[in-house]
Amino acid sequence: MFNRKKNIDLLVSHLWKLGYTIIKRKLGTYLSEPPNVNGYEIDIVAKLHRQYAMGVCVDKKDLQDSKLLEKISYLASRKTKTGNKDVLLFISFPYEIYKTVKDLVSSLDLSIKKNISLVPVYETVQNDLFSPSYDKVSLKNVESIH
Repeated sequence: MFNRKKNIDLLVSHLWKLGYTIIKRKLGTYLSEPPNVNGYEIDIVAKLHRQYAMGVCVDKKDLQDSKLLEKISYLASRKTKTGNKDVLLFISFPYEIYKTVKDLVSSLDLSIKKNISLVPVYETVQNDLFSPSYDKVSLKNVESIH
C-alpha cells in the first residue's frame, strides 16, 4: 500500500526523468515545503527552464473529498506571476484508481485539461539478479544494444 511520502518520492522521480528540477516538496529532507495555493495543498513545485509545474498526489481517500475536482480545476488554471505562462499540474496516484481519476479529469474544460498530466505510479520491486524470485518479465522494457 502507498503512503504519502512514497507517492511524493515516485512523483519526484518521474519529474526528474522529464528533466525538471524540484524547487519545493512536502515531506522532504532538504527542500522547503511548498506554500498553499488559495488554501489548496500542493506537494511539489518544479521548474524546467522557464516552465513551472506543480505536483499533487491523490490517493483513494482523496477521491471521497467533494472538493477534489474544484481543487484540480483551480490548480490547473494557474499562471505564473511574471510571464503569465501556464503552470502545469502533475497529478500522481496509485495505478489502481487510474480510471476514476481519468474520468474525473475528463469532465473538465479543454483549456484546463491541457495543463494536466496524469502520472499513475506503482511501486516496483527490486530483485537481486541471483535471487530465485528474479522475474525475467521485468526485463521487457530493457533495450538491447547490438
